[in-house]
Amino acid sequence: MIELTTIFILIASVLIVVKSADLIIKSTSNMAKEFGVTEYFIGFAVVAIGTSLPELVTAIFGSIAKQSNLILGNLIGANIINATLVLGLMAIIGRRIKIEGNMFRTFDETLFMTLGIVLLPLILGLNGVISRLEGIILLIAFGFYISRLIKREETFRHKKHIIIKEIRKEIIIFCLALPLLLFSAKFLVSSAVEVAKALNISTYVIGITVVALGTTIPELTVETRAILRGKRGIGFGNVIGSIIANISMVLGIAAIINPIIFMPTIFITAALFMVTSTFVALLFLQKKEVTWKEGLALIFLYLTFIISEVIIL
Repeated sequence: MIELTTIFILIASVLIVVKSADLIIKSTSNMAKEFGVTEYFIGFAVVAIGTSLPELVTAIFGSIAKQSNLILGNLIGANIINATLVLGLMAIIGRRIKIEGNMFRTFDETLFMTLGIVLLPLILGLNGVISRLEGIILLIAFGFYISRLIKREETFRHKKHIIIKEIRKEIIIFCLALPLLLFSAKFLVSSAVEVAKALNISTYVIGITVVALGTTIPELTVETRAILRGKRGIGFGNVIGSIIANISMVLGIAAIINPIIFMPTIFITAALFMVTSTFVALLFLQKKEVTWKEGLALIFLYLTFIISEVIIL
């Protein structure tokens, strides 16, 4: 039987993770602007990594607790949500979101690099284990992607002076929000495991639904705000950046702490769906616009995934 205290801790942990991550996003974004980087780079490298902090911290504590199913469920679920539900809602809210300027001027390279990194964990995990060495490989792949982005987008502008006083507030907010994020994520993992055990449900299912949805709220919030404010660079950068960060940086760090051990059959099915949904999302982005009808199709794709996972498991 589930204790009300456990349910309360689970809900409160998700809310605190989201709020603390939001504070970190705002502070790091303001600092990035002061350092002089482009809007798309902020969306990809700063906001996307910032919104992936809940997944990262949850994965760290999940790895320490050796909850591999929860880690994989959360990361794969979060990526599928980003590629389908989040992008779909962006398109519906914006009715028709257009991609302007040089955001995807080398789209073929973006397509192949993104799919390559998304496929990498699937290949590495065919034997049911993602080892520490393979975790390092994932981190190297993430670093390579970021370096290519910097080189291709010519991100950094010349900035002669950085006034510390102007970013002091952001530094303080960041330092206060980060510990809050760490502690709340720890309780999120433990309470999710307790709920799964009480309901006799696999921690993988809990991770791919409740935890994944909860930790993806920052991305959804940032991207919908970006669309409403006409900041498409931040929105699209966040979608792709979050997908890349989750499956390479976050999974890599978790594997280095403790090897990720899982049932290959369960993992491969969901991972293939993740690759497929990412590919579909990139194809829509290739047209330089995503219509509301395509947004509905992406949301339907997400619902199909959830139903199929529940039936399979």
